[in-house]
Amino acid sequence: MYYWKFPKESELVDKNLFLTHWGYFEDWDPYRNYLVAKEHCGLQELESRHIDTFQNFGQTDQMLVHLHAYMMYLKLGFGRTTQDVGIEVRRGAMTRDQAVNLVRLYDGHYPEECIDIYLDYFQITQEEFDSILDKWANKELFEKIDNRWKPKFIVK
Repeated sequence: MYYWKFPKESELVDKNLFLTHWGYFEDWDPYRNYLVAKEHCGLQELESRHIDTFQNFGQTDQMLVHLHAYMMYLKLGFGRTTQDVGIEVRRGAMTRDQAVNLVRLYDGHYPEECIDIYLDYFQITQEEFDSILDKWANKELFEKIDNRWKPKFIVK
């Protein structure tokens, strides 16, 4: 745990240190990182895409990422696909028009495939789960139709 613990304040006096992030020095490129991990570390991508984006290689190790993406979508109006295409457009791997099409296809996917796992993990019912989502949904951006939150906006 040595590398994950901050030093004591007394150890930092007169050291003229400052904190920064790796992203300050190098742009984050998930695809490049995926290729490195696949070639050198044995990473295996999913056989199909993630349920909430077009990719099959990022964040493959846990299920809560889908809930996080859906909650982000309900609260802020953008989800995992928007994040992923933003990176791809900035690195020149796709056009804005391609990105918009992918966002329209995949952003805002209710994580139906994971519901049983979530209900068991949180020890709650489907009704309790949905009521929590309802609490956080941005009513200025979404309306509930047929028990699912639908956007009042169109991504252009």
